[in-house]
Amino acid sequence: MTLLPPPPQTAPDTFRRPWRIALVIALVLSAAFAMAQVLYWTAPDIHSPLPWMRIYLLPQPPALKLTRVLLYTGWGIALLLTPVLHVAHRSGRVRVVRACRAAILAVLVLPYTVMALDALSGAPLTALLCLPTSCVALLIVHRAQLYVRLPARLTLIAFGWGALVGAGFAIVMAMWFAWYAGGYLMDFQHPRSSIRTLLAVSALNADLFAELGKAAGVALLVLVFRRYADGLVPGLVLGAAVGIGFNLTETVRYVAEIEPGQAAAQFWTRQVVGLLTVHTAFTALAGAGFGTAMRATTRRDRITACAGGLLAAFGGHFLLDTAMPLLDRWRKDLFADDAVLGVLLGVPMVTLLATGPFVAVCVLLLRRGLRDQADELRAALRFETVGGALAVTPAECELLLSPRRRLLLELRVWRRDGTAGLRHLIRLQQTQLRLLTAPLAQQRDRVMALKGFPMRPNVHPAHPAHPAHPAHPEQGVPS
Repeated sequence: MTLLPPPPQTAPDTFRRPWRIALVIALVLSAAFAMAQVLYWTAPDIHSPLPWMRIYLLPQPPALKLTRVLLYTGWGIALLLTPVLHVAHRSGRVRVVRACRAAILAVLVLPYTVMALDALSGAPLTALLCLPTSCVALLIVHRAQLYVRLPARLTLIAFGWGALVGAGFAIVMAMWFAWYAGGYLMDFQHPRSSIRTLLAVSALNADLFAELGKAAGVALLVLVFRRYADGLVPGLVLGAAVGIGFNLTETVRYVAEIEPGQAAAQFWTRQVVGLLTVHTAFTALAGAGFGTAMRATTRRDRITACAGGLLAAFGGHFLLDTAMPLLDRWRKDLFADDAVLGVLLGVPMVTLLATGPFVAVCVLLLRRGLRDQADELRAALRFETVGGALAVTPAECELLLSPRRRLLLELRVWRRDGTAGLRHLIRLQQTQLRLLTAPLAQQRDRVMALKGFPMRPNVHPAHPAHPAHPAHPEQGVPS
């Protein structure tokens, strides 16, 4: 008699205190802002007769002032809520604990959205123009999950973080650097000798805090929603979604504020050619590190995975900013006779040279993650179909393991039953796949409900990974 292997169990929760780690991440962003504030206060005064030095003496925009006020207020609210959280935690008041945690994270993070909202509201038509291409990119990233998919709302949350919090944090830190860097780095007696140092450190500052703001969102989502984002593929998808959102806000700023005279070229460069190759690829690498860390069993492996993803994201961004001026000069020389052709063909060429290796790594990681998911599902299907269980029948096994056949079935159902039928089919198949990765009685009852069966205990072989079914059918109905 051949014994079938048990289905793969969910990896143990490697982060025992995810909310504390999430709070530390939010505090890191606040510490970076506070450091920039201190550097601004202690920066040497700028005294120069040169007219172009006035750029370091411009008044702060109202949005930046509002961000600073909101952050100071948020720090005070967080300090007031800390003892309340401690008392509620000791007394076991779960709802109060959750409310305090959410409020602390909100007041520490949401003030950064002011700068991004100011940029988007200043050019609403440009934002609307960039939205369709961003939605297409989000759909591509979401459909790249050939087996178990993240909930669509989670992908949208990641997109919102990148567009608002990540982009806002990057803008704030870049502006603070522009105000205090001149006093530290510029030699106003011989400014040309120090301008290169200022530009290099400026690129380093912008890349560091841009990737930090994006990676913070991916890490928070992976920790808070670790029930779904517990592997390589979910981490890649969340990181890519954050990068797409960040790219949207950055495109709007460049088209409307930084280089309005080259709006068409900026849209082509950032929202078409660079949409899935620049910020999306870099943040996807950081997300892959966080997702892999959720499956790691030792602290050393978790630190290595997270650090590797962050280093790849920051290194790729800095390499792009360093190499792109040289590549752009080569592009202009190559297409000196036709500037339009230089934009249409030259920009994809230089973008591929600068970011191609990072995109290739993302594709290889996605392929590896999908293979691992397929192997886990295949082993779980063999166990689930033993004993005549109705949640996943033998006839459905081949369909669930074949993304191509599921796509064809989705198209047929959409043509026959419309959007409502398609949504029902996708919900059923995703619930079946989640049942295989996390065999819970509630998941099985939900599958049976989606199939139209009455709520009753299923007949399937007993196994420690499957909890005991309720004695009454009503106990298994999900709320």
